[in-house]
Amino acid sequence: MRKIGTAIFFLMLLMGFTSSTGKLNTHIDQFKWMNGSWKMSTKKGMIIETWATLNDSAMQGISFFINKNADTTELESISLLYSNSKYYYIPAAIGQNDNLPVKFTITSFDEKSFVAENPEHDFPKRIIYQLITVDSIHAIVDGGPSMPDKKSDFYYSRINK
Repeated sequence: MRKIGTAIFFLMLLMGFTSSTGKLNTHIDQFKWMNGSWKMSTKKGMIIETWATLNDSAMQGISFFINKNADTTELESISLLYSNSKYYYIPAAIGQNDNLPVKFTITSFDEKSFVAENPEHDFPKRIIYQLITVDSIHAIVDGGPSMPDKKSDFYYSRINK
């Protein structure tokens, strides 16, 4: 449990370096509902995903797994960026793609969801986040239209506000 606190502490420290103006640009403001820490229990432990706004055009996320023995393993770091009039979701998954980031273009979004796609990537080709309630998110990774049977669901609950 102490490792969860340590990971959240470091992310909160990162959040301390965010824009201090109190007013976000409308670009990244579209995704502020993701800010905070989210957890999902599994049979083997818990997945934690934490998001923070960095500035008016970027958010940073980190995902890690905590097993039953409280050992922590980083799963991926994620950037959500606004650049050249487009939004991008850019994960760098540990142990995949030579640990290099993969750029997904956010093709649609509203105040409670977004769809990010990269049809050239092997898997996933599409990543979807949906705010179900103020305290729950449903994330989906799938193979897009070319692989409709390949899909994983992630149901997160908010840890803090």
